[in-house]
Amino acid sequence: MLLKTVLILLLLLPALCQALNIENGKRINRSCALCHGDYGQGTPGTMSPRLAGLPADYLEKELKYYRSGERRYAPMVIASSIKKMTDEDIRDISEYLAGVNLRNLNLPKIPEYPNGKPNKGKEIFNDECKSCHKKTGLGKPKKDIPPVAGQYGSYIFSQIKKFQDKQRHHDDDPEDDTFDDYADTEIDDIIAYVTTLPAHPPLPASEEFSVGMSDVMDSMGMVGMVQGGDQSDLNISGQFRVTPSGDIVLKPLNQDMRSIAGLSGNFRITPTGILFMPN
Repeated sequence: MLLKTVLILLLLLPALCQALNIENGKRINRSCALCHGDYGQGTPGTMSPRLAGLPADYLEKELKYYRSGERRYAPMVIASSIKKMTDEDIRDISEYLAGVNLRNLNLPKIPEYPNGKPNKGKEIFNDECKSCHKKTGLGKPKKDIPPVAGQYGSYIFSQIKKFQDKQRHHDDDPEDDTFDDYADTEIDDIIAYVTTLPAHPPLPASEEFSVGMSDVMDSMGMVGMVQGGDQSDLNISGQFRVTPSGDIVLKPLNQDMRSIAGLSGNFRITPTGILFMPN
C-alpha cells in the first residue's frame, strides 16, 4: 500500500508543478538572500530571521502584511520590492522558502541565546507557549503556527517586544495580552530555553521501495530524455522516508538516477497537495 501511495504521488507531480512557479520563487529569493542568506537560513541580528522551512501559509500572510503596510520594515520593503509583488509572486516565494530543508546543508548552528536562564525559561514556555508552538518548539505548520526552535534568539526578543508595544499582533489578535506583563528577564529566560531546542525533528526510520521508472517518466513527458537502453527495463531502487515537515526524501541505490531522469529535488506535502521542487 505504501509503495502504491508513493507511485501515485510521483505521477501527480506534473499537474501540481504547474500550479506553482518554483523558478519564480527562486528568482524572487535572490532579493531575499541579500539579508536572509542564500537558503533563507537567516543571519545573526534582530531583523533577518530564518525563513527556510516556515509554514508557507504563514509566510504568505506575513508578506502580505508587509505589502499592505500592516507590518513595517523599510529596508526589507525596499530590497524585496514587495509593494510590486502579485499574489502569485508572494505564493511562489512562500512555497519556495517553506520547501527549503536546512538539515543537510552543513550550515553553522544557530547559537544559544547568551542571556537568561534556560531552566526558568522551560517552565514559562511549557506553561504559556507549548500549547501552540508544541513542546518541541517546532510549531504547527497545518495551523500556520511557526517554529521558534531554530530561530535566532535576538530576533525572537525583538518580535516579543513588538508584541508588547502592539507593533505586531500576537496570534493575529489585536487584543492579545500574552506578553504584556513579562519583564525583559523573563523574556530572556524563555529565549535562552528555546535556543537549546533542536532545530529539526528526529528522522524517522527509512523504508525500502522500488518504483517503475518508465511509468514515472511517461507521466512527466520525459521519456525522450533516456539515452540508450529500453526504458521499460529502467527501475529506481533504494530507500525513502517522509519527514515530519513533509519532505519525501529519496535515497536511490541507482547512482545514475540524475542522468536517467534528468531530475532531482525536494517533495513537500501541503494541506492542498504534493509539491515538487526541482534543484
